[in-house]
Formats: sequence, C-alpha cells, structure tokens
Amino acid sequence: MNEKDWTLLTALAAEKNLTRAAQRLYVTQPAVTRRIQQIERELNCAIVVRGARGVELSAEGEALARYAAEELQRLQALREYIDNRGADVRGTIRLACANAYARARLPGILKEFSARCRGADVHVVTGHSAAQARRLSAGEVHVAIVRGTFNWPEESLPLDADPYYYIVSAAPVELERLPDLPQIRITTDAPLEAELHRWWTERYRRPPRVSTVVDRSDICVEMVRRGLGYSLLSGLDVQGCPDLFRARLVFASGKRELRRDTRAYCRAASLQLRAVRAFWDFLRERGQRSEN
Repeated sequence: MNEKDWTLLTALAAEKNLTRAAQRLYVTQPAVTRRIQQIERELNCAIVVRGARGVELSAEGEALARYAAEELQRLQALREYIDNRGADVRGTIRLACANAYARARLPGILKEFSARCRGADVHVVTGHSAAQARRLSAGEVHVAIVRGTFNWPEESLPLDADPYYYIVSAAPVELERLPDLPQIRITTDAPLEAELHRWWTERYRRPPRVSTVVDRSDICVEMVRRGLGYSLLSGLDVQGCPDLFRARLVFASGKRELRRDTRAYCRAASLQLRAVRAFWDFLRERGQRSEN
C-alpha cells in the first residue's frame, strides 16, 4: 500500500460511497472499485460491505482506514519538517475558509500572497463557518477563516469584510410586506440561522413565505436579480451588485444590526512552519494596511 491507497481508504471512510469517494479523488468509480478489489486480494480480507444505501467498511476496512489516516498524518508531518528546513519559505498551507469570504476576498488575498511567497502552496477547503471551525479544532487545517463567534484560545486576527446582513431584492420593498413576499432562502450554519430567526420573530408574527431554498449564495443572488423573490444575505454575498436593493437587518429595538465579523484563526504550533508563519504575517500586515 502507498499514499494513494491511504488517501483512497480515508476518502471511502468519510464518504461511505464509491462514487463520491471517486469524485473526491478526481478518478473514476470503476478505478476505485478495481483498487479496492486489489487491496482485498493482497490482504485476503473484505474491506467494504455493499448494501442498499451504498457501502460500509468491514471491521478490517475500518482498521485499515484508521491506519491510512495515521500514515497520512505522519507523512504530512515529515513533509512539513523537510519544507521547514533552510531559509526559503516552502510548504503547503492548509486553509479552511467560510464560503462568502472565499468567494469575495480570498482570490485577491491568495494572488497577492503567491507573488510574495512563490514557494508556498495553499490548499483551500470551503464551507459554512461552523464546519471550518470544526476543521481547525480537529487539526485538519493550519488556518481557518470564520465568520461569526468562534471561541478559540490560540492565535486570531480580524479581517476586512462587510460584516452586515441585508434584505436584498431586485427592486425596493416595504419591510412590512416581507411576510407576503416570496423568500429565497440560502442554507447556512446553525448560529447564523438562529440569528436570522431571532431577527424575523422580533419583527413579524407570521413565518416567512419561503418559495425556494438553495445552498449557494451566487445562485441565490441570480434568482433575486431575476425577480424571483427577496433574500437575507451578507454584504460579502452582494459585493459588486450595485443593481440590487438592500436594507440592513436591524433588530426591532433599533439598537442592534445583524452582523458577523470575519476573523482568521490559527494553531500556535502551526506558526512554527515557515509557510504558515509567512501567510499569517501577511494577513496581519494586510489588515494593518487596510486600517491605515
């Protein structure tokens, strides 16, 4: 078994599905099936048990997946040790980033950073903020960019962003009429969902008339632009959309607006890696420039 096999086994353990594991690895499903069968013949044991809902790992398969995950961690640590030797900044930065920030700001950040540190690579995974915080807590990434509150005892930095949330529509709307209008809802993490629910129930006695649910804000914005309904979106989601009407979400008391700050978080131990340290210092310097 080699690194590709370890990666295959960890993907299969995570996905519990041959097709999704193949998609995750950018290979075909038959190729994954063939390699699993080869490993089963080499080790003389069944790795997967096929059922109506996909595949489950056998006891031997679970043991192999744990072994594969441990070997990948050891290999990653070895590569980081080798990359950290010498004076040049080299290595891979594992970065988790909230969807909205990844779409609106991260490309520009990475372009500027890559021009400064050409020997450093950045591997990015995106998703809801709560999932990115969990990835950092689990040690899956070096740095996480998260929107909203995240109780992290180690390193953190504020990042530039539009923290406010808005009612967004193709044309101006009267806020009193929102319960009667179709809402395009975007799925999000539980903390933000709770805040949005609190804002709504403070203002309205009836629930929103949700007409469409999507899982990507760019799709949501296009639907709003076509007049299919209004949505509740962050300033980052509608960055570069001057044609859309927007009104800040203000709680009923009028003393607080719905907002989510964006911060970068990092493990202190990860800053011993030159590439991670260079990226962290770059984020700090960039933040200081924006303040000035």
